[in-house]
Order: sequence, then structure tokens, then C-alpha cells
Amino acid sequence: MPLERSNVKVGLRDFLSRFALIFLPAALLLTMIIAAYTGAEGRYSLEITRAREAALVEIAKAHITQDFSEVLTTLRVLAATPAMRHYLARPGGAERADLENLLRVVASESQRYDQIRFIDARGMETIRINYNDGQPAVVPPAQLQDKSGRYFFRDTIKLGQGEIYVSPLDLNIEHGKIEQPFKPMIRFGMPVFDKAGRKRGVLLLNYFGQDVLDHFLGVIQGGEQRSAMLLNREGYWLSAPSHEDAWGFMLGRPDRTFAHAYPVAWQTISSTEKGVLETDAGLFVFSTVHPLMPELHSSTGSPLANAPSRHEIASSEYYWKVVTFVSHETLRGRSFFNQASGRLMLLVVYLLLASGIAIISYTSLGRRQAIRWLKEKERSLREITGTMSDGLLVMDDGGKIIFANKAVTDMLGYEQDEMLGQDMHDLMHVNADGTQDPRSDCRMLKVLETGATYRSLEELFRHKDGSLLPVSVSASVLIKQSGRPGIVVAFHDITETKHFERELERRAQTDVLTGLNNRRHLYELAEQEWHRAKRYGKPLAVLMLDVDHFKRTNDTYGHYAGDAVLRKLSEVCMHTLREIDIIGRFGGEEFVILMPETVAVHALEAAERLRLALAAAEVPIDSGEKLRFTVSIGVTCMSVEDANIDALLKRADLAMYQAKNAGRNQVSLIAAAN
Repeated sequence: MPLERSNVKVGLRDFLSRFALIFLPAALLLTMIIAAYTGAEGRYSLEITRAREAALVEIAKAHITQDFSEVLTTLRVLAATPAMRHYLARPGGAERADLENLLRVVASESQRYDQIRFIDARGMETIRINYNDGQPAVVPPAQLQDKSGRYFFRDTIKLGQGEIYVSPLDLNIEHGKIEQPFKPMIRFGMPVFDKAGRKRGVLLLNYFGQDVLDHFLGVIQGGEQRSAMLLNREGYWLSAPSHEDAWGFMLGRPDRTFAHAYPVAWQTISSTEKGVLETDAGLFVFSTVHPLMPELHSSTGSPLANAPSRHEIASSEYYWKVVTFVSHETLRGRSFFNQASGRLMLLVVYLLLASGIAIISYTSLGRRQAIRWLKEKERSLREITGTMSDGLLVMDDGGKIIFANKAVTDMLGYEQDEMLGQDMHDLMHVNADGTQDPRSDCRMLKVLETGATYRSLEELFRHKDGSLLPVSVSASVLIKQSGRPGIVVAFHDITETKHFERELERRAQTDVLTGLNNRRHLYELAEQEWHRAKRYGKPLAVLMLDVDHFKRTNDTYGHYAGDAVLRKLSEVCMHTLREIDIIGRFGGEEFVILMPETVAVHALEAAERLRLALAAAEVPIDSGEKLRFTVSIGVTCMSVEDANIDALLKRADLAMYQAKNAGRNQVSLIAAAN
């Protein structure tokens, strides 16, 4: 029967046959494509998960190591401060108050120490600063405790000069009981010796262990569906997915261990430095943190209030296990076709294929949709590390950059396209003076040869604009599925840490009241100027001045008025003298001024000009009055007979008293050593 073009009618059997002839092969082909893609996507997703989890673990390790380094720096600085030396020489009165104030300022500024203590050689607290929820305060003598029985005191007091003890991470104990709520703590201790070399006690920092745990969780968690765990060397949880599992060794719960929960995984994790382990439960990525440098000491500690440590442990035995766990269910859930949107898409595709099989053009439309979806999926996979705050670089075995996350471009100023394919060492790894070591000496690239993780608390990376960025670095070998090794470099910006270290140094050199150089730093500068003048045959003048009748000012108007006078004196000196002149508070109301390359006549002129400026200065006080004050100034110049800077300072002191004896408010010169 002939068919008309405008009214084609097809029988049901013919339609079904035609439908089956086209649909079945097309559906089979589509099913095979989806199955192949799902398998490839699963393998790719697993590889990305391995790399991402390994990178996060290394970043967490770097954070922990950096935290320890900052605490050790603070401990060493505090033990060497003049305030500590003065207190050991005279452990009472102003010296004690100065040390207490210094420790209180450190506690307030750092906000990381629950307690800062000085414990004498018998184990009795003599100075203790409590953090008090952000309001550090000195503990009254009546509330100080005997710590002679605690393991951390016993293990620290027996150390030698310059040695440091680091306790295990455990819970704080006060008055014989575990403090509630739990307060994780690490104690950093160092024996302190006086000038005669006698051991006088222990300086102890109680570092908030929760800071370490918070930094760890902040890096590892990141909103992903993973379990982040930190374990001690015995497999007890320090940070666990369930809070009830943590601190089993402190609470007498020997069954609350990782080994009890995951016995198969623990056999590998406990005996291996780092790795990736896939079990029936899921994917474990782990690494071992060794936060102690070789010269540090530690012990097993004790969960009992007054029990000693079981034994000492070497720094290599002080370690934690950083573990992340992603279940198989989570891994499968990351596959697009195992998500609700993916399954819905499958249903829609098959329905569209079935309903439009008679239309040949549908095949190309479906193919274009699949290609578009594949490209979007590929882009999304490349962005998996885009939200990390620390820099992450991946290099091939030739040192060429093949991946850089957004944090790298933010910190170094490069666009990603500018970095990919570039040699990492040549592009940005530099020394402090801007030079570069030979590429063959690059310690980060050498991990391909050694296979060992390289960690550095401070390296310098060059910004695109040429400036230098201080970073802490961890570099490890990455074994890819292709078998060709690469390098993963994780780094953290330590600019704020370096600023804190410089601020500590500045405070150690500055007089708190006036902002001028303190006596110790002034003496160091004076010795430098004396040696420079002697070496190059340059003149050097010294002025020593003293506020006239300063005691009368304090007695009449109070010490606050006296302090205001000293501040005004320092202000006038800074405005009157040259930039090259060095000013410092020598003690009390005495000040010393070093005038490089200045002969006697010019020194006298400068001294007279300064005397007149100070006599004209007004100091407002609380009562509304304006005080005036005068100074007596002694002037002298360096001579060939001077054996050292002390001779010059002594002569300037004699000249100052000569001015006082002549009636005060005068300038007096002693020109020669005789």
C-alpha cells in the first residue's frame, strides 16, 4: 500500500522493531560509556583524594612544628632577659616586680600560655602568672603551690644549662585533680642559672595544648566529610571524632584507643612513618609528626598528680600520628552518578533517548550534552584545593610546577598560568640577600634523591614584585599512579611570627618609661662606637646628664610627675640632638648621649643647646600646674689614654658631678683622661 508523504502511518510492530533496532544498541553504547566514565571518575577521584589528604596531613604537620618552634623561641628569650638575671641576683622588691611584669606582658600579648612560672630548685613556685581568660594576673604568694612532686619539674630540674624539656600533651592537673573542663597542656621547661653558674630553678611555660589541636583541626577538617585524628605514640586519641574517645590514658580507659577501634589499620600506621592505607572501612592517610629537635628532652609523663615519669624518651621517640579517614560510602558519594542530581540526569537521558529515538539528530544532541558535562566536571575537580589557606605546589620530577593552588597565587602575586611549567627553584627560591643557591643544592628538590621529607621553619620565597616572603616549608615525595615521582611542597606564611620575634628583641633593648635605649643596649652601642672611633681615628664625645633636684620633684608632686619629667626629657633630647647621636637611660634620672665624630667644642655647644631647651620645657601635671626642671651635663671626649669605654663613661660622670657641685643647671667639660 503506497504511503503519502504528508500522512505517514507506521504500524505498531514496525515501530517497535525499528525502536528496538536503534534503541538497544544506542542504550547499550550509552550504558557502556557511563560505566567506563564512572570507573575512570572513581579512580581519578580516589587519586585526587589521596593527594589532597596527604597534602592536608603535611600542612597539619608543618603547623604543629611551627607552634613548637614559636614556644621554644619565647622560652629562650625569657630565660636570657635582663629582668631574669636581675631577679636571680636579687629575688625581691623591684627585681621581682620587673620579672612579673615582663611575664605578664608576654602572657597577655601571646595569648597562648595558661601559666608562666618560675619554680625554685626545691620545687616551690616563686612567681606564677595565670592567663585568667585573657586577663593575665600575678598569683599572690599565699596561693603558690609546691610542684616538687610533679614529673615535669623533676625532669626539667636535672637538665644542664641551655637544655630544654618538653612534656607530653596531656591534661592539666591542679591541686591533685584533673582540671574541669579538660584543659590540654604541653609544658616547656628550662633550668635557669645565675652568673655564678648555680642552678636556681626552672622557667616553665604551660602552653595551651588546645591551640595545637585547634590548628590541627582547622587545617584538616575544612568542611569535608572526613574524620581527623591525632594520636600519641601509644595509639591513644589526643583529638578524636568522638570527644568521649579522647584522653583515655589520662582517664584510666585503656580501651579508648585507635588500635581498639581499627586494629587492622593500626598495625600498619604504628609501624610506618607515613602512607596511604585502604581497608574495608575506607581510606586512611597518615603521617608521623616529630615536633622535637634532637637536642630537646622529654619523658613519658604521668597521669597521676605526684608520680614521676616512667622513663625518659629521646626526641625521636616523641611523636604523634596525624590520621585522616574517609569512608568508602563518602568516596562513592563523591561520584557524580551516585549523587541524586546524577541519578536524575541518567533518568532524564534515557527518557529523552527513548522518546526521541526516531529523530536521528537526538544522538548528536545527547553527545554534546555529555561533552559539556564532562568539561564542567573536570574544572570542578581542578578546584578541589582552591579553598586551602596554605600554599600548595606540586612539581614533576624535573622541578617544573604542574599545580599551584589559589593560596600560592595570592601570597606570591603570580597568575597560575605564569607559574605552570616554570622551574620552582629558579622562579622563587632565594636567600635573604636575593641570591640563589645552585639548583643542585636546593634542599626541596633533593627530596627526590633522599626520599625523606624536608622541613624548614624558615625559607624565603620571592614575590612577583621582588619582595621576599618568609615561609615555613614541608617538601615530600609524591608517588603518582603513573609511577613517576613528583614533589609536594606545602608552605605557610610566617610574616607575623617574624614580626613577633623582632618585637620581643625591641622590648629587650628599650627602656619602658622613656622609649630610649635601656642601659644594657646603650652599653653595647657605646662599645661599638668606641671601637669604631679608635679603629678609624675619629673623635667621640660623651654627654652624661642628670635631672637636678629630681628627688624633690618626686617627693613634692609624686612619682607620676617624676615619670612625666623623664618622658619630657627624652622627647626634648630626640628633637634637639642629631639623628646619628645615640641616647639612652643609664639609670634613674641619669642619661647618656653618645656623639660620634664630634670634637669637644661642638659637644659643648650641643650640650649647652640641650641644657637651654630642657630648661625651657614645660611638664603639665594632673593638678594643672606646669613643672620646669633643669639638668647638669658633664661632657668629655675620647682620648688615646682611654683603655675602654668605661674610662670614657667614668670621666663623663665626673664632669657631670663637677657641674652639680658648681651650682647645677650647668655644663662642665673634662677634656683629658688625667
